[in-house]
Amino acid sequence: MRSRTRLTAALLTVAALALPAAALAAAPDAPKLYKDKCIGCHGADGSGQTPMGKAQKAGDLRSPAVQDQTDAQLSATVAKGKGKMQAFGKKMSPDEIAAVVAYIRTLKSKS
Repeated sequence: MRSRTRLTAALLTVAALALPAAALAAAPDAPKLYKDKCIGCHGADGSGQTPMGKAQKAGDLRSPAVQDQTDAQLSATVAKGKGKMQAFGKKMSPDEIAAVVAYIRTLKSKS
């Protein structure tokens, strides 16, 4: 019984790690979109520790507070903005926003 539980836990872990990679495979332009639209404030690692990010109090995209949000919640934040973050809904298509959200999901494993 314990080996079955361990196997299930291992499979769930592998699946959780593979999901961001699968999402990025479906959105190959995601790293470029992130670089073009997000990196100035959130930084390459998503920490928000850039000069602009510190000035704007940009959130750490690697944090549980961000990573625990649903894709719909993150998409809404990108589209509508939040706090001092500008809205990108008129500058990016829904597919581009989804690609950026997929990229944000990969930052969790880099923290």
